[in-house]
Amino acid sequence: LKMAAYELSDGTKMPKVGLGTYGMTDEQEVYEAIVDVGYRHIDTASMYKNEEAIGRALQKVFQDTDIVREDLFVVSKIWGDQNKDVELAVKHTLARLQLDYLDLYLVHWPVAYETDETGKPVPIKIPNHKTWQDMEGLVKSELVKSIGVSNFNVQSLIDMLAYCEIKPVCNQVELHPYLVQEELVRFMKDNDIRPVAFCPLIRAGQEERNAPKGIFDLDVIKELSEKYERSPAQIILNWGIQRGHAIIPKSSRKDRLIENFESQDFELDSEDVEKITKLNVNWRCCPSTKYNFVFNYDVFA
Repeated sequence: LKMAAYELSDGTKMPKVGLGTYGMTDEQEVYEAIVDVGYRHIDTASMYKNEEAIGRALQKVFQDTDIVREDLFVVSKIWGDQNKDVELAVKHTLARLQLDYLDLYLVHWPVAYETDETGKPVPIKIPNHKTWQDMEGLVKSELVKSIGVSNFNVQSLIDMLAYCEIKPVCNQVELHPYLVQEELVRFMKDNDIRPVAFCPLIRAGQEERNAPKGIFDLDVIKELSEKYERSPAQIILNWGIQRGHAIIPKSSRKDRLIENFESQDFELDSEDVEKITKLNVNWRCCPSTKYNFVFNYDVFA
């Protein structure tokens, strides 16, 4: 299967389908996703606490195969308690990953904090424009090739475009048929900021947060699955690709890794894309109100 890629605003190529690694700590699973399945876009973050395992997997890939560093697109993210020293944060990430550079480094959330003596996160006065200036420095010092953001809204992006020297190549946000984020995606496309979708299949365990009906069980998804002779997961993932999202589904099951990866080798008709888009109910499986690092506020309000 030929790896399809998007060209980002700085000319970098980002594979359309990436491996989401949140919760993945088994280096063998990462190794097999790259070597056996064909993933080249690997998405991690310092907060995931798995950069060392991924680093070991990457070294094994380089030792065992003819895959070289330049074949991979490796992404990590700076966490809100690292903003005081952005360069130190990326150097720690690179050391854990055993790499000389990142293809893409993201600001994970538009929030800087430190923990008080009780372990509770408290805001600190580091504005996003200061963090972004430091991120731009990483590109200039060639520690990272591209920089972007995650969990930023239109207001934050408008502000960033007014002060940035290097604009963010992407914004990684929750995107799936129950959370289409039409206006945010429209703004990003108009400003050549690539939408990258996390939770593109919606997470398991939805029922705990008043979720809508399981998306794989909807008649429209079942009908399209029959029409295209593809699994419901592949229909939903291809919907994201047809809308211009890069997607980073995660799974530790090899059959699902293959299924997700093969979601890029067909095309839904535009009318069918629209049918799925109409499923939107503005429901988040990752609402920020449950996260103390953003002080349990809805940062998207």
